[in-house]
Amino acid sequence: SVPKCVACGEKLDIDDEALCKSCFAEYKELKKRNCSRCAVPLYECACSNEFLEVHYVKRLVKVFRYVRHKDVAVSNNLIFSLKRDNREDVLGFLAEELALSIKNTLTEPEAYTVTNVPRRRKAIVKFGIDHSELLARRVSKMLGCKYQKLLRSKSKRAQKTLEGSERVKNAEFDVKNVSLKGQRIILVDDIVTTGASMGACAALLRSVGAKEIVGAALAIAYKDKYTPFEKGDH
Repeated sequence: SVPKCVACGEKLDIDDEALCKSCFAEYKELKKRNCSRCAVPLYECACSNEFLEVHYVKRLVKVFRYVRHKDVAVSNNLIFSLKRDNREDVLGFLAEELALSIKNTLTEPEAYTVTNVPRRRKAIVKFGIDHSELLARRVSKMLGCKYQKLLRSKSKRAQKTLEGSERVKNAEFDVKNVSLKGQRIILVDDIVTTGASMGACAALLRSVGAKEIVGAALAIAYKDKYTPFEKGDH
């Protein structure tokens, strides 16, 4: 069957990837959003948030902002498709975008080891994939560095169903019994909302010796306290 745009459902032209030309233009506009801390475009920014900073993630690479409680944006549809559809073109498109953001913000990314915040087992059974692992593996190839599967989820509920402190309590993971002494890690996830899952994983990686942990997410969904985002962007 002819592939369709993940945002509007229109048939894709042969040279399109994941998005039709109209939706791709909208996506490029969404990517112009600046970081409210450093004022550079998000895809060139490595600002973290307060929670992640105290959990050893001093830098957080991201591509765009995930807009909650509004009409669904093109960028949101890309993530929905990554989670559910196992489409090669969506995976390739988003991996390229994240790899580019990493290259924009890190020197010598090939010197890092890539791993990912793992998906809950129930979600893997339901959808047949761990989309974060697929994303991390593809990104590692694009960066020319190695991927290691280091973490396993023990979370009982989906984080999106929870708020605030509930997310922190629910974010349970195991780390493999390995030594990461002196290693620098890129920890990949799809969305960072509060940072609970990424922070819990980073603390475990630190406990087995990781020297540096850089977060890398397609999107952020949190606000920071430095400069308010535009009115209505919550």
